[in-house]
Amino acid sequence: MNEPMRKGVPVIGIIFLALAVFKFVNGDGWVVWAILGFLFGGFGIFSRDRSGGTKS
Repeated sequence: MNEPMRKGVPVIGIIFLALAVFKFVNGDGWVVWAILGFLFGGFGIFSRDRSGGTKS
């Protein structure tokens, strides 16, 4: 049951990271949004294996 969830894109984390970038550009508080993005897996998009093969 855990396998399909791991293959999905962390949408909530990406939304929080995008909000952190938006807040940073506007000069508002952005650190909390970046932490939430990290906790919800948003940084996983940078280390995602894109080969499409199976790992052994």
